[in-house]
Amino acid sequence: MTDLSPIESLVLTLHDIGAVQFGRFRLHSGKESRIYVDLRVLVSFPGALRQATAAYRGALQPLDYDLLVATPLAGLPIGTALCLDLNKPLIYPRKTAKSYGTGKEIEGRWSIGDTAVVIDDLITSGDSILETIASVKAAGLKVQDAVVLIDREQGGREMLEAQGYRVHAVLTLRQLLEIFVAHDRLSHSQRREVLSSLNLA
Repeated sequence: MTDLSPIESLVLTLHDIGAVQFGRFRLHSGKESRIYVDLRVLVSFPGALRQATAAYRGALQPLDYDLLVATPLAGLPIGTALCLDLNKPLIYPRKTAKSYGTGKEIEGRWSIGDTAVVIDDLITSGDSILETIASVKAAGLKVQDAVVLIDREQGGREMLEAQGYRVHAVLTLRQLLEIFVAHDRLSHSQRREVLSSLNLA
């Protein structure tokens, strides 16, 4: 077998740890999908999290920003790993504002006018990223970019870009599937079934 690229290695690792599964799954939207992507399990596999962190590092490298902002809660473990890896400050909005103490809605420290880049695990509809952008802009930060590991190609990127934001994905869902097919983790017919279940065929 030829040497794997870092991205190929990451994708196969995601399959090995169960972060990407094939079968029949009911999504949050109520629709059925033949693929399930759960990147929250990365926190239980330090090696896999390091691989993902390196992939994000590559996507972040050309961007100009002062700090990272993680979406709650899926983006927080990845944001924390990147904070340590890149030595960049991290903030994150709370799901609900504190009803005690300072009552703040965003955890961490920042200065008004700072530029933040949003970190999330993947993008589907784009709603969680948009909510995070709204929270940090209300706090006086500037946001232009969001970085995700996987674009599920379900309209989220287009929705955000229509509002003037840039979405940087390490992988699209189609690219993910191509790697699985190339390494005999998925047949061509299974790939077609997955795409068809997501109206991407």
